[in-house]
Amino acid sequence: MDDLSTNVAAFCRLLRDEHAFTIGHAEAHDALRALEAVGVEERSRVRAALRLVCCGSPDQIAVFDRAFDTFFLDPVRGLPQPAYHPRHTRPGRERPDRLGAPAPADAAKPTGDDASRSAGGGTLVERQPADYAHDDATAWQILRARYSPDAARAAAPPLVADRDAAMLAAAAHVIASVQLGRSRRWRAVERGRRLDLRRTMRASLQTGGDPVDLRMRGHPLHPRFVVLIDGSRSMSDRASAIVAFARALCVCSSRTSVFVFSTALRNVTRELRAVRGENAHFASLGDAWGGGTKIGASLTAFLAEHGARILSPDTVVVIHSDGLDVGETDKLERAMREIHRRSAGVVWLNPHAGAAAYAPTARGMRAALPFVTLLAAANDARGFEALARRLAQTARFRGRRR
Repeated sequence: MDDLSTNVAAFCRLLRDEHAFTIGHAEAHDALRALEAVGVEERSRVRAALRLVCCGSPDQIAVFDRAFDTFFLDPVRGLPQPAYHPRHTRPGRERPDRLGAPAPADAAKPTGDDASRSAGGGTLVERQPADYAHDDATAWQILRARYSPDAARAAAPPLVADRDAAMLAAAAHVIASVQLGRSRRWRAVERGRRLDLRRTMRASLQTGGDPVDLRMRGHPLHPRFVVLIDGSRSMSDRASAIVAFARALCVCSSRTSVFVFSTALRNVTRELRAVRGENAHFASLGDAWGGGTKIGASLTAFLAEHGARILSPDTVVVIHSDGLDVGETDKLERAMREIHRRSAGVVWLNPHAGAAAYAPTARGMRAALPFVTLLAAANDARGFEALARRLAQTARFRGRRR
């Protein structure tokens, strides 16, 4: 094993092959980005970051902890990493629980669980090449470059040209459940303010020329939808359902706008409306798909570039994300407050929210939650049908203003 990035990939492969974890290359990249965000100098933070990425259920946590101890803390598996001092660490404050930091000679011997984790030497180790740079600044720069959340991209999800009848029906029900907005155009309605003379005369042919059945025109309800899809690697394997739903919304309503974001924002509304042929794909999405998750920066860009044109009291904003954010939570909080103020409400679709033991503890989720009107999970057509029922029961989406 050459370096920490190789070890993390091998650790993810071990969890998949030996412990049946459903993780792959995407999760390995997410794990490296998580380590870049929290640092690699403290054992507890490294363990917590990798656990957050690799574990998908409470039952996997105990298995993960045993595998982590065996893989990373067994001193016979590699060479100790020389200590380095990140820029945010003051000299003389090193602690023995940091990865690679040598334990003081007079430190107390570990007991209990700690003793089993460091059996054989008491020093936490990490495998690395023998010619690894020992210069502190060089080591830190290498780590930052290796784990940068902006460095990677991934292939965008495919666009299925065939229209999914169940998803189209779900999208139609979601639109009908929101009692907001009026179309600017006069349209045929059951009850309207203007007589539709042409349609009335055509209907009178069935009654001998007598206009018995009056046809009316009016401005039907026509809410606007904005869908923001998290395209980071932690969400890319869950993107097919929300992309299909977003396309169904575009088909059912001309007042729908769809964006994807990762470390950048991209408007994909036209691409969803113009799907033709089989095996269609998005054009290159660049940093808007497959990188890190900077929700706050992406929402801020959305407000600056599209907010004035799209947001209104008749707009429903749908955000599909797990809330795992490596950006600034203050920026996310400010963006969410502004979106909440300028729209009818925010629907946050978290794929994990349907679990019985789910709690919104992710840092991005905690920052956004005070400004979320409805938190739900919708991972298929049935989930979006259930979402339509919940929207119909929410006061903010039934024309009642705050």
